[in-house]
Amino acid sequence: MNQKSIIGTQKAQSTLVRPQYSPGLLLNDDDLSQAVDYTRDLNRMLFRALLGCGVVCGLVVKAVKSTGTCGALQVSVDPGLALDCHGDPLHLPATCTVNIDPCVVLSSPLWVMARRYDKHCAPRGTECSPCDDATTVCTRIRDSIEIAVVNALPGCSCGCTEAAPATSTDTDATKDGTGGGAKAKTAAAAAGTTDGGGKSKAAAAATPAPGSSGQPAASSPDDPCYKDHYAGTCAACCNDCGCEWVLLARLTSLADGSWKPDHSVRRFIRPLLLADPQPALDKAANS
Repeated sequence: MNQKSIIGTQKAQSTLVRPQYSPGLLLNDDDLSQAVDYTRDLNRMLFRALLGCGVVCGLVVKAVKSTGTCGALQVSVDPGLALDCHGDPLHLPATCTVNIDPCVVLSSPLWVMARRYDKHCAPRGTECSPCDDATTVCTRIRDSIEIAVVNALPGCSCGCTEAAPATSTDTDATKDGTGGGAKAKTAAAAAGTTDGGGKSKAAAAATPAPGSSGQPAASSPDDPCYKDHYAGTCAACCNDCGCEWVLLARLTSLADGSWKPDHSVRRFIRPLLLADPQPALDKAANS
């Protein structure tokens, strides 16, 4: 750019920091860790900005009563992948089953949630000493996932149950980045202002019907769960709100004692893939 055309400028710094190595430089552990932290922070930022939090694929919930005499409720979650509000992946490689104590009195609805946590493993000694009390530290961190069945939504989670009209508190939270369309609002579900799928009645009416091919249609810009995403705001996607839990499904008890999973309360973020336009252009050029 021609410097003479600049009439004003101001520089700012990103939160991303990457290491810079050079020959002969003595490296400390934090120098090596910074390379990992930079890649992880970059991935987190991109996932939050491009997709937000929610379920990418799989993680289908099933609920059955055990065949034993106790009739305990068993909630299973299929393998799949989700992103939490930090932008970290929640990877479930195999089916996970939660057994509910039959002595617990269950009240409808129940909520199936998931969150990630770190498991520290592969301990290694830090001293070359024959002593038995040598210090050891873990050298690997394995990403792990926890599935929970709860009778009340946590104060902050990623889901699509909000439907109540915005209050001053909700508006302020959205402005400062601590709330937004990706947070599940327990009060809305309790107030009955949602439709059977947990979404607002107005948003449900505006949501496009599945296409003629039977495939699900794209999410509606009027749906409060995706409104911030379509508007290009950072209230629900760019800011790390600190929420740990991702909502997978709501369980509702039926008259026969069984439990019905409802997946419409989860935030589904699998990208739509466009058809390749080149074959049509080739056909038109050859006709």
